[in-house]
Amino acid sequence: MSKPISKYLSRKIKFVSVFAMFAIVFVNSYNYGNGTLMPYSTTKTGVNPAEMFEFFFSNCLFAFAVPIFFIFSGFLFFIKYENSVQGYFRKIQRRIFPLLVPYVIWAILSGIAIILLSYYENFKDLKFIKDNLVGLDRFYVYLINPPAYQLWFLRQVMLLVVLAPIIYLLVKYTKAFILMPFCALWFFNIDYIINSQALFYFSVGASFAIFGKWRNFTKRDNRIQAGFFSTLWVIFSFWNLFLASFTKETIAINFVHKLTEVAGIAGMWLLFDHIVKLMVNKKFFLLASAHLFFVYALHEPLLSISYQLAFLPDSSDSSHFVLYICLPISIIPICLIISMVVRKLLRPVHKLMTGGRNN
Repeated sequence: MSKPISKYLSRKIKFVSVFAMFAIVFVNSYNYGNGTLMPYSTTKTGVNPAEMFEFFFSNCLFAFAVPIFFIFSGFLFFIKYENSVQGYFRKIQRRIFPLLVPYVIWAILSGIAIILLSYYENFKDLKFIKDNLVGLDRFYVYLINPPAYQLWFLRQVMLLVVLAPIIYLLVKYTKAFILMPFCALWFFNIDYIINSQALFYFSVGASFAIFGKWRNFTKRDNRIQAGFFSTLWVIFSFWNLFLASFTKETIAINFVHKLTEVAGIAGMWLLFDHIVKLMVNKKFFLLASAHLFFVYALHEPLLSISYQLAFLPDSSDSSHFVLYICLPISIIPICLIISMVVRKLLRPVHKLMTGGRNN
C-alpha cells in the first residue's frame, strides 16, 4: 500500500484543479459552429481573428484541463489501493458518495431545469431547450444523457473505478507497458463505451500511484523542466491554431493537438512551483477551491442557454468575442456564490450535491 501523499502535493493538486476547472469553463464557452470541439477540429469561419482567439484558448492552450483531471482521479484512487476483494469493495463504497450521488442529483436537476424553462416564452424556442427536452414519461433519459453534459466525466470515472482491478493488474504486471496500447486508442480517438482519453490518462495517474513515482513530482527545483515544457506548450498551441485555421489537415491537427495536451499537462504542473504558487494563500483561491464542484456541475447548461439568449442570427464577431470573455468570468463567480449560499443555509444538501467535497 502506498504512503499518504504529502501536504504540499495535496495542495498542489487542489490548486491546479482550480486553474483547470476555470479553463474548462472557457473550453465550453467556445461559441462558433455547434460549440463542440474535438482534437481534430478546425476553425469554422477560416482565418477569423475572433474565432482564432477563442480556438487558441479553448482547443489549444487549455487542452490540458480535462486530461489532468483524469490523471488526478486515477492517482487518487490508487494511491491507497489494496489489491484484494475487500480492498476493492471498500474503495467502491467510498466512491459511491462522491461520484454516483452528485451525478444523479445534478443530472436530475439539469433535466428539471430544462422542463421548467420549456414553459417560459423566452426559453422554450431555444435550440438547447428543444434538443434536450423529453417528456415526463422518459425522464429517465436524463440519467443517461443529462443536459449538464459535462457530467460525462463523472460517468467515465465511475466506469473506470468499476474496472479498477483490471487496470491495476494490467499496469502493475506489464510494468506500465499497457499504457502504449491505451495511448494508441487515445491518439486515434477510438472510443467504445469507455472514452479513450479517460482510459489513457486515468491509467497514467494509476501508474504514478502504483509505482510510487509521484514522489518525483514534489520537487521544487525544476525551473529548467518548467521552462522547457511551458515553451513547448505555447509553441504547440500556436502550431495547432495555425493548422486548424489555414490547412484543415485533420490528421496533422489531431497529432499536434495530442502534443499540446501532453505539453500543457507537464507545463501547468511544473509552473505551479514557480509562478502560480504565489496565489496559493490568496483568499480567492481558497474560496474557489472550497466551492469548485459547483463550478463544474453548474456552468452548463448556464453557458449554453446564456449564449442562445444573447445571440441573434446576424451576431457579429465582436459579439462572439465579448460573450466569450464576459460569460465565463460572470458565470464562475455566480457558481461560487450559489455554492456558498447553499452550504451556508443547507449544509446537508450541499454535502449531497458535492459528494462531501469541502464540507
